Amino acid sequence: MKQAAVISILITLLMFSAVSWNCSSMGDSIGGSDEIIVFADSLDWPQYKDALNEVFGKYIQTPIMEREFFLHWVPFRRFDQYKKYKNIFFLGVLDSKDPVSVNVQNLLNPEIIAGVETGKYFYIPKKDVWAMNQYVVFFVAKNPDDMIQKTIDLGDLVYKDFKTYYYQRLKKEMFANMEQKDLEKYIADHFPFTMRVQHDYFIANESSTDNFVWIRRLNPDRSILVHWQPVPENFQLTPRWVISERNRMAKEVFSGDVIVEDETHAYSVDFKGWQAVRLEGTWKNDSLMIGGPFRDITFIDRDYNRIYMLDYYVQAIGKRKIPFLNQLDVIIHTFEPQKQPAMKPQVKSE
Repeated sequence: MKQAAVISILITLLMFSAVSWNCSSMGDSIGGSDEIIVFADSLDWPQYKDALNEVFGKYIQTPIMEREFFLHWVPFRRFDQYKKYKNIFFLGVLDSKDPVSVNVQNLLNPEIIAGVETGKYFYIPKKDVWAMNQYVVFFVAKNPDDMIQKTIDLGDLVYKDFKTYYYQRLKKEMFANMEQKDLEKYIADHFPFTMRVQHDYFIANESSTDNFVWIRRLNPDRSILVHWQPVPENFQLTPRWVISERNRMAKEVFSGDVIVEDETHAYSVDFKGWQAVRLEGTWKNDSLMIGGPFRDITFIDRDYNRIYMLDYYVQAIGKRKIPFLNQLDVIIHTFEPQKQPAMKPQVKSE
């Protein structure tokens, strides 16, 4: 159970008053959102690295393989240099006298240490420890073998908590400045949904006949296609239908893009309370000789008897693409259906 794995912040009594852990001021965190600074004892880190990468450093095809997050091990003597980074992990064990483990041990009261020894506790998440908008996780185990096994067994829980905070922070950063209120109003007035829109996006194409709007941002190319239609009688939402419909719409809107099915996976997910089909994979356009990663969330809104397809892709030659996909994920998760737009859209051509 999660309650058995996470040490409640209210009972950990973390002793951040120790001089070596103090920071005189709380400025904003630094570093990349997809970089995780790892403090672990130097002799133990080689044993931990593979298990942590299985959880946080998974490869995603874009179509080249990119790690989701980068783990950057740093020796503890450089703590002051890295203590303000956005994401920091500490891995300490109870049977070690090496620097990281000793400092982690000193943060815990006897009750928590006893809980670690019995397997009751494993990790402590903490926000804004040495900087604002920072996420710090303390992993505590009896010994290195126990640390590896706990990471394998409970890593998904740690990952879920980490990703939740990652997206919360990303959303805050994205909409801190220059949110496009006028474009958001246009969307609400003309289409059967609302959605928040970051700066520099524009409507590339829309059609009241084919029920879609294409919202785009360039340099690099980030696109969101929202498509809706009434639910046919006896309709069943399946991954095969989503792939076929996505290909049909992409042929019309994106000049012939198609899904690379061998590199695409389908999942059944909960999207804001709706049961949805989620696609994650790659697309290509042979005539234009381009391609890239995409994600697609399609669900049925029974209240309005509509199928909604929320499709988003990135084309960024020579650049890392996962951060841009995650930005699009944030925008997509502000989506809300509405019964009717305030007025009908006009057909526009790109």
